[in-house]
Amino acid sequence: MFIKIGSLGNYGGPILVDRIVTNSVTVAVGDAVNTVSGFAALVTTGARILGIVESVIGDNRLAISTGGTYRGNPGDTYAAAADNQTVDKARVRVDVGTTSLYEVTGDAAIGTTAGSNLAGKTFDLADEETLDESTVAEVKQQVYSHGLSLVNTTKVVVNILESEIFGF
Repeated sequence: MFIKIGSLGNYGGPILVDRIVTNSVTVAVGDAVNTVSGFAALVTTGARILGIVESVIGDNRLAISTGGTYRGNPGDTYAAAADNQTVDKARVRVDVGTTSLYEVTGDAAIGTTAGSNLAGKTFDLADEETLDESTVAEVKQQVYSHGLSLVNTTKVVVNILESEIFGF
């Protein structure tokens, strides 16, 4: 899961967009998503990233009601119905800013692959919430690394590098 910790921008505010969630997808606050056929889907390895989910909202763009199971906290999940795209139209509110900073874990211990604990490297994602630790490189990939988190050295601080919106 991507946990927002700051911004490289002057003012630190997120750049938010909304997308209707793809049918039958379970999405969590902190997941990386992209747009597939006009709807928000969980990002896959190598795909450009739309952004990181900040919240799930209803079609009216207000808080969603799901019987108390979704509270909007990091890691909380929302399961979209099989007809979400046409009936419920639950949406994700996504921070698409390439200057937003996140802490995220790897699919293996950070440092397993030489250089994965260093700033200036890039990673592809293993899935919507995890770095593929073995892809560490100095070529263009999905996220850019600022090195280990000062708070939790099992996590890396990253920002979006391959942006769906900004075309990097």
